[in-house]
Amino acid sequence: MDLGLVGKAVLVTGASQGIGRGVAEEFAREGARVAICARGKEDLDKATVALEAHGGEVIAIIADMSEADDVERVVQAAVSGFGCLDVLVNNVGGGSLGRTLETTEGEWASTMDANLYSAVRATRAAVPHMRAAGGGRIVNISSGSGHTAVPGVVDYTTAKAGMLAFSKAVALELAPDNILVNAVCPAFIQTPLMDRLADSLIGTAGATRDEVLTNVAAQLLMLPRIGTVEEVAAVVVFLASARASFITGSVYNVDGGFTKSIY
Repeated sequence: MDLGLVGKAVLVTGASQGIGRGVAEEFAREGARVAICARGKEDLDKATVALEAHGGEVIAIIADMSEADDVERVVQAAVSGFGCLDVLVNNVGGGSLGRTLETTEGEWASTMDANLYSAVRATRAAVPHMRAAGGGRIVNISSGSGHTAVPGVVDYTTAKAGMLAFSKAVALELAPDNILVNAVCPAFIQTPLMDRLADSLIGTAGATRDEVLTNVAAQLLMLPRIGTVEEVAAVVVFLASARASFITGSVYNVDGGFTKSIY
């Protein structure tokens, strides 16, 4: 299937590892030009090498997308390097266990900056360039916990729920500009974050990381296994493609049945 992504200019935020890197690599395989950003130089360099192996043009920017100035700088670097911006994937985010209503004001603000405001700011920076080009695609990486709350991550859950509402509201606003906006909600995907969460449950949900992941999948998912980054990336890239030209304001769960199995 030709997705019509050859030569398209794509920006994937938070793309040095995990889902972001997997998404960036999938775009590169499709022949897109890909800009990526992350805070850590070492992982960003590794991701750049992996993307270049697919033969495409790559721009890598060290940046903290929770900082407004860095967001503007990253979007401008992508536009300057490629001459346009066709696709924005807002992937930056992260959370920690043990967060409650009493979590400090500073921790709440940090979570909101990383997970929600980074997407808001990047979208605001990218939209003028997409409008000038006659359209574009924005895909926001939310989380299954954005609509199916899980304990111990109240600030993260709140931020990801906000991202879903933002995606739908912006899709409505930008539809006349032919800018299509959708959200993807991964859950229980094999990433460094999932590994850290599993490690924190050793002793309570299993004796080893693999045992924890196996037990969690068996208890919570309709499909009794942890998902892969590639399975998330396939959905994201499709939504950014010419094949998804009549899809906007939608949310797609990539979660092994987690959402439906609970409700």
